[in-house]
Amino acid sequence: MSLVPAREVIIVGGGVGGLCAALALRRAGLRVKVYERAEDYQALGAGLSLWPNAMWAFSLLGLSDEVARRGARWRQTVMHRWDGKVLSRLDVNALCEELGQPTVTLLRADLQQVLLRALGPENVRMAAACTGFHVEGDEVRVEFADGQQARGDCLVGADGLRSVIRQQLRPESRVRYSGRTSWRGIVTVPTEMIPEGSQFELYGQGTRFGICHLGRGPEGTWRMYWFLMARAPEGGRDEEGGHREAVLRHVRGWMAPVESLVQATRESDILRTDIHDLETLSRWGEGPVTLLGDSAHAMVTDLAQGACQAIEDALVLAKHLREGGDLRGALRAYEATRRPRTKHVADMSRRAGSLRYLRNPVARWSRDVLMQALPHAVALQHLRSVVAHDFLA
Repeated sequence: MSLVPAREVIIVGGGVGGLCAALALRRAGLRVKVYERAEDYQALGAGLSLWPNAMWAFSLLGLSDEVARRGARWRQTVMHRWDGKVLSRLDVNALCEELGQPTVTLLRADLQQVLLRALGPENVRMAAACTGFHVEGDEVRVEFADGQQARGDCLVGADGLRSVIRQQLRPESRVRYSGRTSWRGIVTVPTEMIPEGSQFELYGQGTRFGICHLGRGPEGTWRMYWFLMARAPEGGRDEEGGHREAVLRHVRGWMAPVESLVQATRESDILRTDIHDLETLSRWGEGPVTLLGDSAHAMVTDLAQGACQAIEDALVLAKHLREGGDLRGALRAYEATRRPRTKHVADMSRRAGSLRYLRNPVARWSRDVLMQALPHAVALQHLRSVVAHDFLA
């Protein structure tokens, strides 16, 4: 198979998707340089779920064992009403065994460090805030806020929800507020608090709380990740030092260990962010420029597939650039392959979210009855359509 004769692929954005794309493209025989606007990779961050589709991609990159060691296996999900009544159980492990790959939860920052070591830090330029690009014949020139420039044969915009590359390519693109804000916390505790391998979800009035393990901590402790999603006006802010108290106001009286887990979390280890997604784009790229990850298809968090879909993008992009003889044709083939898949997952994520944050008591009761009655096989089949790893077929 012939390689695309690209001197260098420029990737703007050094998050999970951008780093995975750099690794996959380098394995395909292409030269790659990553430009990241942040000054460094922060240790604080959210937990991340890597389903079998993502873990299979990491197996192709030779990183699945290391990624799995950095986190914890997710084997079952138990869904509760806020007061502890069990609504449904999902045997995640059965699906993982069928697909031959685990589901792993870990810190986003830990995954980034695994990817950065594999790529080599020298291949990522930090504090590089992209301001725009110009296509000049067969070359792309990328400009940065500090006046520096980069030139290459291909530009991949992996710069997230507020992508500079997408804004220039598709100025009509629209970011949408989901109607929900989130608080996310990381805490190390002396006991496992919920059964190892479990994820708990709890549903209240317009709210959803989740708990999962991130693996063992020092001296027999446990690292835990929790999140709260709640309906709220866009742009809301807590008082300084008030993240924890804001969460506790939502979960007073909820089943254990919700309150105690939040109480044990340092204020500095809690993040609050609004949840947005991106309206479906009719096209991702043009000429030698394309998009990847949240830049192309940011989705709500209700299926935990944002990072997984970016990782899929990376492998598919590398496949088309490795196999295609024409650079621009290979980029369009990548986009044509990925757009239906990511739209399907984004639409399913929105539908899942529409049932999780109900306020009306009758609607919530109906939802709870449906969850209790839904056959386990049907729930697994819906999930299988999202996390199966046939995206390179």
